[in-house]
Amino acid sequence: MSSKPMMQGSLVLLWAGENPATHAALLEELEAAQIPFSDKSLGDDEVAPTADPLPIDWKPRFGFEVAVLSTDLAAGKEVLEKLLDEEPADLEIPAQDAVAVAGPALVAATETHPAVEVWNGSDDRIAQFLTAAMQENEIPIHLENPGEQTRIFVSAANEKRAREIVREIVEGAPPD
Repeated sequence: MSSKPMMQGSLVLLWAGENPATHAALLEELEAAQIPFSDKSLGDDEVAPTADPLPIDWKPRFGFEVAVLSTDLAAGKEVLEKLLDEEPADLEIPAQDAVAVAGPALVAATETHPAVEVWNGSDDRIAQFLTAAMQENEIPIHLENPGEQTRIFVSAANEKRAREIVREIVEGAPPD
């Protein structure tokens, strides 16, 4: 409620909404323009919820309503339109200067000659599945098949992710 005493007349709804910032700014602007208003918070007078989990109710459960005298409606609308036309405050998240790099940088030398062994075994089906999974995740690999064993190598930069993929496939464990 405005600090000024209310004059006689009928109240007309000027604004209703759920945005507390807009609500506070509107009240400030109305007081600055010396326009008497009535401010009502919705949801304060709630009674205990009914047994119906999905009540069909036209009233919002939370929000604000601001009303002005019918004689001040035109001036109130001008204040509201000016407020709604303003650009919101700077809500942009500032860019971070430096991003932490996880692991060694990817360079052509480490990608063309992967040297870290992440799996070896004799099961061709698992080897094929691991090869497909590495390709899907764009991790370059090197395969060696000495005798019955298949060995999969990746670069040091991709070792952590590759070991995670191997763990997920071999152990059947979900990703961490």
